[in-house]
Amino acid sequence: MKINKIIKALSLLLVVAFAACSDFEDTVIDSPERPAGNLGVFFPANPSLFELEPTDEPKITLKIAREISAGAVQVPVKVEINDENIFNVPQSVSFADGQKEVEFNVTFPEAKEGVAYDLKLVVEGDTYVNPYGSPLNYVSTTVSRIKWSPVPRPLVYIDGTFATLFGVQFYPMYVEADSVKLDESTRYRFKNAYRVPTSDDPDEDGIFDGYPYNSPGDFDDSQDWLTTIEIYENGKVFMGSSEIGVDWGYGMISIGNLLGNTSQTDESAYPLGKFENNVITFGANSLYFSMAGYSNGGKYAASNPTTIYLSKEAYIAANLKIEDFNDVEYELVEGELGTFESAAYSDIWSRTLSQAIDLDVDNEDSDYKSLFYISDLYAEDYGLAFYNYDGVIRIPENQPTGIEFLGNEVFVSQSPKHSSSVYENFKGTSVYTFGLIFHYKDGTIVGDFAETYYYSEEALTYVKDDFLGNFSLIGATEPLDVVIDENTDNNFVITGIKYADAVKATFDSTEVSLTIVPQALADTETADGVYEAVLYTVIPAGASGSAPLKFEFNLRGDLVVSESSIASGFRIRGFNVEDEDDQLWLHSNLKPIFIVQESEDALSSSIESYALRTTIVDKFTGSGPNFFKQGKKSVNAKTLKNEVSAKNVY
Repeated sequence: MKINKIIKALSLLLVVAFAACSDFEDTVIDSPERPAGNLGVFFPANPSLFELEPTDEPKITLKIAREISAGAVQVPVKVEINDENIFNVPQSVSFADGQKEVEFNVTFPEAKEGVAYDLKLVVEGDTYVNPYGSPLNYVSTTVSRIKWSPVPRPLVYIDGTFATLFGVQFYPMYVEADSVKLDESTRYRFKNAYRVPTSDDPDEDGIFDGYPYNSPGDFDDSQDWLTTIEIYENGKVFMGSSEIGVDWGYGMISIGNLLGNTSQTDESAYPLGKFENNVITFGANSLYFSMAGYSNGGKYAASNPTTIYLSKEAYIAANLKIEDFNDVEYELVEGELGTFESAAYSDIWSRTLSQAIDLDVDNEDSDYKSLFYISDLYAEDYGLAFYNYDGVIRIPENQPTGIEFLGNEVFVSQSPKHSSSVYENFKGTSVYTFGLIFHYKDGTIVGDFAETYYYSEEALTYVKDDFLGNFSLIGATEPLDVVIDENTDNNFVITGIKYADAVKATFDSTEVSLTIVPQALADTETADGVYEAVLYTVIPAGASGSAPLKFEFNLRGDLVVSESSIASGFRIRGFNVEDEDDQLWLHSNLKPIFIVQESEDALSSSIESYALRTTIVDKFTGSGPNFFKQGKKSVNAKTLKNEVSAKNVY
């Protein structure tokens, strides 16, 4: 499998979070000014851990910088932490005129082998530190003189940091490591963990010998790139800040713990890793992911875990891998509604939903947890397996469908074009959207569709009250906020449609439907004058003065034109009251859909579904699959994504 050719283009990640409040008052606050003569001295990125061989010179080099470079100056350096007074620190650091960043040395000739020594240096004072600046005015690091021993067998490493900003999945890779036992911890040092793999395919256990998304040129192999972790006796694990040798076009990538490598101090929000049963786990918001050339090197909290197994045996024991999702034992999820709406076939089928029986109950990362299955989907004995992680849908790659097209077996994988999601609508129906690529085994794509599945534990019924309230009306150039009210019994009025003060509608309690007929509207005023407005419905022959336009709720919970409706849309025509020759179409909606205003997920999902249905109707006819041979299954993981918002915490 050519992993570095899979998942290759999603759009730019939106990393700005918006907040709104109905009673918010917009207030402008002047930014505080830097004190006069202040130099803005700070410590740029310095290693949080230095490891020296016993034969190395007992010296480290640190960086210090200033924002104002004019003039030569001596900056005093205060020592806040100096374990056993082992470090020799200069009392001050000299900047030459025009110099913004300098290096200085700290020595420790008396440091013992195998002992970790902590050092913290601080710059203070209004002359030197900008109280309104964000860079750190201190540097903390740990220095050790140790003798490493190679770990006899490689570890298994599953990275979760790249998914913070890129559309990648999680694959295991072998990592060579050294280790050393210290007084209160065991330290591991990974060498070139993210190197380019020698093969596009994993070994028989599904493990790669490098990071599978890296191609030649992505990894700098001119030197060794070391990542160090510390396992403490209490089971906590710390990863020092380190560059990993990878650049995907946004600058050198670095990773490490947020706690201890940034200004973050809340361990409950940004926890350290944990070590248990020969497995190291850095959970959500434990590690950061940073690219030197993106967002000023901002450090983004990784919401996905990174897991390190100290042996292949530990990895295999913790991961009872599923080879064929059709062979997994599932149990039926009882429900009154289970309907699959296929864009690939332009058809609707009744299908059942099941959940996997967990064969690895004690393993929190078991392949069986959160695994669901729609059975006999496109062919008998072939279903669609998917994971539902609290509303985040992930579809395993290369699932056989039982379909043959042009003599080739067809498989499905998750689509980078159509998103996969689930939400519950106002009637309690779970609306699943599965973005699926249909492809041959060699990656040739024959279809890319958003398929929809509706599930409800209870039978789905609609009543008159469901037709009343706030809706988004789509189908025209832009969505409109409209309100449907009951004027008298079963007589409704719709407000919010452009150029229509109020549109009358009737409710049929027998058919549970709403009908709009052609009607005169209140006069409307435009920049060109006052117009008498008339609503016409639309039939294949054009505008109609008599055809009714009937709406019913669909499975998604949208109020759509019913199949039995004579008309399919409406148009509003204006007649100038001052000039009988001045007539024009003021507004048109040829495929109207009313969407209950309950959530942005429902609105965006309905708009996408509307666009897809329009495409299918316009493009395909017949009952077979809507397939045709396209390019290879090849998307770019190296373009920033927009599926998940990441938080820049430093």
